Amino acid sequence: MAESNAAETATIEAKDQAAEAIETENSELSETDTLKAEVDKWKSLSRKNEQQAKTNDKAAQELDDIKRSQLSDTEKLIEQTREETSQAIRKEYAAKLVDSELKSLLSNRSLDGSSLLDFDKSSFIQGDGNIDLEGIQSWVEAHSKTAEPINPDLGQGARGQNSSKSQIRSRDELKDMTPAEILAATKDGRLDTLMGKQ
Repeated sequence: MAESNAAETATIEAKDQAAEAIETENSELSETDTLKAEVDKWKSLSRKNEQQAKTNDKAAQELDDIKRSQLSDTEKLIEQTREETSQAIRKEYAAKLVDSELKSLLSNRSLDGSSLLDFDKSSFIQGDGNIDLEGIQSWVEAHSKTAEPINPDLGQGARGQNSSKSQIRSRDELKDMTPAEILAATKDGRLDTLMGKQ
């Protein structure tokens, strides 16, 4: 009897596990379907918003055209002057922006001497007053090279051709040397600082 109860319990447990596995698969499928439905919903809403934005742009353009057609000659002149002034200001500041961009791109680079004479700011200013950053960058790369970093001589460490010997900095150090040692130190460049060559 105990054996039949154990067999029945094992059978019931196997059926429960199978049912749970099926429910898990169904829930995973339903979650996937739900997520796909959400994605589709948001895509359609996005398309509707894009279409509405296009419609609004067209309507705003038509409204501007109607307003312009109804302006008096004086108002048209004022509007034209305002646009021309705005364009002139943009171009003036664009030239300054070109200078600034050129300076920033030339940091740590050395420019070819004659190429700066060929640099035309106006060629990098677009019609709307914006500047062509990529054009400036390509011009700088074509007309300059990476500069060697300048390492100042701090007077520390070994100097001259014989790097194992240090620089002689005072006349007191010369007192203990023979004339032959002094000539050798001069030849090695160890007296350059004392003699004012560096």
